[in-house]
Amino acid sequence: MIQPWTLLSSEMAFDHRWYKLRRDTVKLPDGRVVDDYFVSQRPNVAIVVPLTPENHFVLVRQYKHGVQAITLEFPAGTFWSESSETAAARELEEETGYSPGSMMGLGTCFDDASRNSNLVHIFLARGCVQTGKQRLDPLEEASGVEVVRMSLKEVTKALEDGDIKAMSSVAAGYKALRAIGA
Repeated sequence: MIQPWTLLSSEMAFDHRWYKLRRDTVKLPDGRVVDDYFVSQRPNVAIVVPLTPENHFVLVRQYKHGVQAITLEFPAGTFWSESSETAAARELEEETGYSPGSMMGLGTCFDDASRNSNLVHIFLARGCVQTGKQRLDPLEEASGVEVVRMSLKEVTKALEDGDIKAMSSVAAGYKALRAIGA
C-alpha cells in the first residue's frame, strides 16, 4: 500500500529571484528519516499550442542555457498569480506576436514530481493571428527567439523524431494533436 511521507520540517536552503530551493526533513513510511530532501520551489508554467486559421502551428526556436542547446518548443512561460489561461495568452503574445482567437484547456501535468513543486498548464489556442511584435524579456532578447510556423505533418514529425525535446512541449503537442483529432 502506497503511503505518503511525513513532513517533519522545512527550510529555505537557497532563495534567489530566479531560483528557490527548499530543504525538507521527512519521515518515510518505514520510519527512516531523511534530513536533506531538496525541492525546487518553482512558479507554475503555462504552455500554449497555437494554431492559425490556416491550421499552421506556431512554435519558437530559442537558446536554453540549462541544456546549452537551441530548442524547438511551443510558447511557454512561468506565472505566480495570474490565471493560467491569461499567462498562456500573454506568453504567446510576448514570444511570437500572435494573439489567440480562442483558448481551450488541455489539462495539467507535473514538471518533475520528485524535485519540483510546480504544475504545467497546457492550452490549445485556435485562430491565432499576428497582431503585434515580439515583446521579449532581456535574456530572450540577448540571444533571440525565432518564430516558426509548421504544418500538422511537420509538427507530428518533429514530435516523433525528437526535434521537439522539451517534456512540456512534447506533452502539450501530443495532447493538442489528440484534441484536434489528428
